[in-house]
Amino acid sequence: MTATNSSIAFLQIGVSAMTAACFTHPIDLIKVHLQTSTGRARVWATVRGIVNEAGVLGLYNGLSAALLRQGTYTMARFAVYDTVKARLHTDGTPLKSTDLAAATLLSGIVGGAVGNPAEILNVRMQNDQALPPSMRRNYRNAVHGLYLMVRTEGMRSLCIGLGPSLVRATLATASQFVSYDMLKARMLRYGYEDSVGVHFAASFAAGLVATTVCSPADVVKSRVMAAIKLQDTGTHLVRVPRVWETVWTVYRAEGVRAFFKGWVPSYVRLCPQLVITFIIYEKLRKSYYAHYQ
Repeated sequence: MTATNSSIAFLQIGVSAMTAACFTHPIDLIKVHLQTSTGRARVWATVRGIVNEAGVLGLYNGLSAALLRQGTYTMARFAVYDTVKARLHTDGTPLKSTDLAAATLLSGIVGGAVGNPAEILNVRMQNDQALPPSMRRNYRNAVHGLYLMVRTEGMRSLCIGLGPSLVRATLATASQFVSYDMLKARMLRYGYEDSVGVHFAASFAAGLVATTVCSPADVVKSRVMAAIKLQDTGTHLVRVPRVWETVWTVYRAEGVRAFFKGWVPSYVRLCPQLVITFIIYEKLRKSYYAHYQ
């Protein structure tokens, strides 16, 4: 794949992921509210609270941060994963499990690091509405949020929650991309045509795997990133919780089930996110290669 082809492919990935985010953002917002709550929050009660507080458009709070996240985190993961696979897959034989593991690990590290600032903004802007007015950050958009983060908290704030972000990104790549590739390849070997139906089925199943695998890391990541909200209020001053402190606190206070808080909205969000992303990406990729190759 040439540099031009790679750039086009990565752009297609970004467009696909950002388009999907526009449809699934309200569900992601509900998921973050559930994950950052310490009580027994319910989905419909959370939805009612958001709508009562900010109207229907409140379900799209933080959309700019979600788009920035997809344009950095998802694009980087896809790009590195596909690039590493292409470099390792030179003789036409199926990739070994060690090759897939290497592609997964590297893409998770790069994606998690590149997308971490947008991930922080995404969690904070979505969770802002659940806080008392005096404790809200009131970021107007992703650019404004980045500016305030760096100005008030320093450059180190861009690395808040980086550990769980890297873990989650690696798990997400393994459970989304690898399971999608394996399921798609198996269906093609069984004689199914490389069509929208195959892409839909493979991405649908990948969503189920990814939601379950990533849920504990996702909950911890959201807790760590949302906890920073108490540092710059002037009336509350708390130390940034360490990852393992957060894990132990959640387990001790809420039990193992707390690590799967928001599983249903996570799946309801991730499943269409993956379906839309993979279908649009496969269509764009085929269209590009049909016209320009």
